[in-house]
Amino acid sequence: MAPNTMQEALHPIGSSTGANASSSDNDGNNQQHANVQTSASSDYYAQGSAEAANMSALTLAKIEHRIRLTKKNTRLVIVLVGLPARGKSFIARKLSNFVTWRGSDCRVFNVGKYRRLAAEGACGADFFDSKNENAAALRQEVARLALEDMLRWLDHEDGTSATIPITQRKDRVGIFDATNSTKERREWVLKECTCRIKRSGKPTGVVFVESICDDKDLLHENFLTKVNNSPDYKDMEVEEAMADLISRVKKYEEAYETIEDDTQSYIKIFNLSSKMLVNHIYGRMAKSIVPALMAWNIGTRPVFICRAGQTMNESERVTRNCGMSRSESLGGQGKAFRDALFGYMKVECLDFIRRRQKAAFSPDLNTGTSISGMMNRGFGSNIDLASLSSQHNEEEDDYVGTDGVTPLPFPCHMMSSTMPRARQTIEWDSMPYPVETLSNLNPLDKGDFTGRELEELAVNHPEWYNQLAADPFFTRFPGGECYGDLTSRLESVVVDIEQQVGPVLVVSHVSVLQVLVAYFRNTPVEDCTSIALPMNTVLKFTPAKGGGWQESQQLILDSPNNSHCDLSSMDNGMDCHATLEGHCTPLARTPVGSQLNIFNDKVKGSLSDTISPLAAPPIWGDHARRDSRGTGTLPPLPGRNILEEQH
Repeated sequence: MAPNTMQEALHPIGSSTGANASSSDNDGNNQQHANVQTSASSDYYAQGSAEAANMSALTLAKIEHRIRLTKKNTRLVIVLVGLPARGKSFIARKLSNFVTWRGSDCRVFNVGKYRRLAAEGACGADFFDSKNENAAALRQEVARLALEDMLRWLDHEDGTSATIPITQRKDRVGIFDATNSTKERREWVLKECTCRIKRSGKPTGVVFVESICDDKDLLHENFLTKVNNSPDYKDMEVEEAMADLISRVKKYEEAYETIEDDTQSYIKIFNLSSKMLVNHIYGRMAKSIVPALMAWNIGTRPVFICRAGQTMNESERVTRNCGMSRSESLGGQGKAFRDALFGYMKVECLDFIRRRQKAAFSPDLNTGTSISGMMNRGFGSNIDLASLSSQHNEEEDDYVGTDGVTPLPFPCHMMSSTMPRARQTIEWDSMPYPVETLSNLNPLDKGDFTGRELEELAVNHPEWYNQLAADPFFTRFPGGECYGDLTSRLESVVVDIEQQVGPVLVVSHVSVLQVLVAYFRNTPVEDCTSIALPMNTVLKFTPAKGGGWQESQQLILDSPNNSHCDLSSMDNGMDCHATLEGHCTPLARTPVGSQLNIFNDKVKGSLSDTISPLAAPPIWGDHARRDSRGTGTLPPLPGRNILEEQH
């Protein structure tokens, strides 16, 4: 008889009287045997085979490419592939910014620049006809010149790093920005970069990144962006430029060959990150660059960053009879900033939603390559766009708080450090917004030197202090971090911010925000220690068409502790920060260039002449700078953000 239950299957019941009358010992043995079988079966499904994996010719053959490509070469070439107006230069700029911010040297070599110089200006569509032999020869020649320049730069043979010791040189990433539209051209590039004879002792990794776009709406917007910004179409009417570009693209399409060689390392990006195909990508490409490529999208959305609200002031501490701590809560000014921040975010986010709804019928409100503020979803008509807008209205009506009940007035992805003061800055009464709390956003860990002042360290640790003066970005605090370490733990935060398609708010602390601001401004991250961040001020970053970010600042709460900023007085869109002394200094680009002042005569006299003053001192301390002898708060150091890192 077939068993009716799993239990019967595991413990069969005999039909004979003798079997039914078996002894209790046999029953116990059968039960134990069945339990062993069940346990073994469960272990197999939970863990698989426990047998140690063996090395074999088969496994070695399967991981041959991984073994070769996982090695971190000090030279990497990223070869862009794609027809015109497919976003290659957009990808190149985003890659360059991201890779440089991560700590590598990166440079884009755009073959179009070389071509315009060689042809003494712009070229018509006929120049790109594969049947035009003279033009084809010139295109190949300029590609050769660009490639040779890139290889010389990768090898540090261009003179740009002659004064940098070999042990201190960064790895270099060259981006070869061209159509590279034929198999023959790509094989030539690969051979030139990896030839064992020409490149002996100069191992170089090569990865192809192909941008494919077949979305007609997206292509139309890309074409408009290109004709409005490319030097090839300067001073041309839009209609004439569009006709020439379309003709040029058709010339390329006649000879275009997509990447099909699976022995090569390549990434294919479809319709600007709506889909990706990855082949033989390992190491840092898989760990960092692929997630970044997947995150980048061409929809517009604001990113807001600000410091945590101010904690208790001295009078509040005296009243409450408590000292400073890293777990300190917001004080009166901090709570006022929290309330002002809610009002500011509500206005900004609702304005964004209104513009997004209008953008369904006005694509030019976006960044130039997206029909809506969302990732591309195959739009093809105004009916689709209207449907999308209506769908978002319904989603917004259903946007509720973490309690599952309270309706929230605006959508926003919020991120904060684990510090109570940061979390409390966006804990709005009766508005239970979900907040992603990340230790990645915690302040720089100063290890053994937490809470100690520069003046004291200059006297007691002069050797370490000199290292900090010479290299404030990479000098690690004993038992703690350096600013360079922040880029590593903030990498996932940047990717998370980039992948959002709606407003983002980040509340953190000075050291962390300095590194983030360096990314959004595309400025040398090594100089981020000179970036000043005013209290009670929100920095707003909005995507620009070229892949960068536009910046604005808004002081949302005036108080005696504020640093004021007059954006209208700065050239080239650079923002400024006015210290309490009234001096207006750039927020970035170059170190402040100030000297370290020691305000105590006794301390000043004890400093050795060998101690170098900090030219661009980093933000210091988790709390307000106080005289270690308890005589009160020291005057601020010139050129520093004089407000405590605590906030």
